[in-house]
Amino acid sequence: MFLNKRGGVPPIVTALVLVAFLISAGLIAWYVIYTTSLATKRALLEVSGGCYIVNNVLYITVKNIGSSRYEGVISITLTDGSNTYTGSVNITLLPGQSMPLRITLSGTPTADTLGGVLQYGESTIKIVADVIKG
Repeated sequence: MFLNKRGGVPPIVTALVLVAFLISAGLIAWYVIYTTSLATKRALLEVSGGCYIVNNVLYITVKNIGSSRYEGVISITLTDGSNTYTGSVNITLLPGQSMPLRITLSGTPTADTLGGVLQYGESTIKIVADVIKG
């Protein structure tokens, strides 16, 4: 078959296998580098500090820890198990910038703590907000 008269593999077969291996390794390396660069060239928001609700206003600070500017809507959905409260705000955040936000909710919560999500673009962050009662 692929063996020569002495029992070894012909040099041309060895060379072809080596070239195929190098091409495959190059394609895998390109794919990893390309997808990593796409993932790191985007806005990535994080919630810093606490989340507090006074009456029907949510106070929250967000920071852009990504490498791109974020310009768009931040939507909040909070629930106490039986009631759901929503709100949204338009913001622009440069890379490294943080911004305190005041988001008016659709109602005034009565529970002590609300859980929910902050949504921006196609990303979602889980949050917990404490309700401060006067």
